[in-house]
Amino acid sequence: MFFTGEYDHKIDSQGRVAIPAKFRTAFKTGIVLAEGIESCIDVYTTDAWETVVNEITSRPSTNANRMLARARFGRAFPADLDSQGRVVIPAPLREYAEIVDTAVVIGVGRNLELWNQDQWQQVITTARTQAADNAERLAEMPIRQDR
Repeated sequence: MFFTGEYDHKIDSQGRVAIPAKFRTAFKTGIVLAEGIESCIDVYTTDAWETVVNEITSRPSTNANRMLARARFGRAFPADLDSQGRVVIPAPLREYAEIVDTAVVIGVGRNLELWNQDQWQQVITTARTQAADNAERLAEMPIRQDR
């Protein structure tokens, strides 16, 4: 499944957030929540998470790769959606992303991201102002053939 869009969802008193209804079937075999590279929570299907794991673990065991593995895997939490399509966001991830009452759920292609509302507004504002420059830089990069 390809994830797109922006959705605001309340966090309930038990730390649960609802996954947008149109994406729930993608998570029927499980869901993985992980600390994002930026101040967000990455949300993966189990298949997409397996791809992330393979990408990281197939690299040489350099200090940089070990640090990346620790950052990505040490704060990753497998879970399941409940019958209402909600998932509990573990406290360490809520604290990291500063998500309290509401999470903005963003589709970013192969996964979702959960953001604090204020931080998301800053990120999207920056992304909009840099979009043209970034598109030109990407157009100049060679396309990977191994995917």
